[in-house]
Amino acid sequence: MTDTTFPSPDDPMPDQRALHERWCALMGELGFSRRALWLASVDVDRRMLPPLVKIEDYPRLPDPEDVRELLVRCRAFVDDGAPDGSLAVLLSRPGRAGITDDDRAWARALIDAGRYARLPLEPLHLATDEDLVALAPDDLVPQRRSA
Repeated sequence: MTDTTFPSPDDPMPDQRALHERWCALMGELGFSRRALWLASVDVDRRMLPPLVKIEDYPRLPDPEDVRELLVRCRAFVDDGAPDGSLAVLLSRPGRAGITDDDRAWARALIDAGRYARLPLEPLHLATDEDLVALAPDDLVPQRRSA
């Protein structure tokens, strides 16, 4: 028998691994029928605070102005519950594992919007039907296509 221990929602997340484990616990069994953007504030004690906000059916490609507006609103959301806190973001979508150009575009738009809104972002995560991964800076570089 396998003993799977999930982190308590009140446990602090001292590092990126703990944040990844928290997203895994929140997402549960992978499999998505639609795109969704998941948002949660993280307080200065590194605890993820409720509510977990889910925005469904985000467009395939981001509109930078819309993403900036969203993160300006998220700034107020974070400041209300976690002054001096940060925002944790996970993109979920149906389909195979692997980071697509669309995923990269969204991640770059979110990072740019976070800078614009002066909202610290936790490492971004991506969940697909097959995997849940943190997006490293190298993952966001556009991929060259072979001729």
